[in-house]
Amino acid sequence: MTEGKSLKEQNSWLIRAVMIGHMIAFVWVATDPLHLQSLGGSALVAKLEAVAAPGTAALGLIVVTSLLLLGMIRPDWRDRLIHRRWHDPLPGCRAFTAIGPQSSHVNMATLEAKYGPLPDECADQNKVFYKIYRRHRDDIGVLDAHGRYLAARDSGTITALLMVTLPWLALWATGDVGRSALYALSLVAVYLLFSQAARNYSWRMVQHVLALASSEPEQ
Repeated sequence: MTEGKSLKEQNSWLIRAVMIGHMIAFVWVATDPLHLQSLGGSALVAKLEAVAAPGTAALGLIVVTSLLLLGMIRPDWRDRLIHRRWHDPLPGCRAFTAIGPQSSHVNMATLEAKYGPLPDECADQNKVFYKIYRRHRDDIGVLDAHGRYLAARDSGTITALLMVTLPWLALWATGDVGRSALYALSLVAVYLLFSQAARNYSWRMVQHVLALASSEPEQ
């Protein structure tokens, strides 16, 4: 799976929104929740718009922080973290033994006729899948699933890193064990949701690639 620059650029606003959400949640937990409530809806929206405005220092800090967080974990560990598998975590590693056979849109016999005997080993499956993927990566359905996968994956990675540090900072700031523990559990829940979403989108992308490959006309 490759990461098109355009897809990353299209997802940048989503990553910023996730960072702003985490920032608001931490402020809510670490300070006084009643203070945010007292602002009222319109005042709070105005403050958020000011934070997210292009060219502001706050937005610059958010972009830099997200860049650092995503760069702090190696790709193989990121894949393990998001797909929750230690060995061969990428879905392409199960393209021909699990994903393809389970999809009604994929003709496995056609794929085997085109690409020879399909491998059973996970690493070999990913290599063959990548060759097929390169031929269909510009299809709109593949781009859509891939873009959503990247957004969910990066959001989940950021959340996983923050859930290791922010609850301790909240405990230090408030001294409230109960509130900090609830905050930690909330971060874990958000990470699991992003992880599951990323896994579903990546599975969908592999299905779509294999369906296209098995339905294209003979050369």
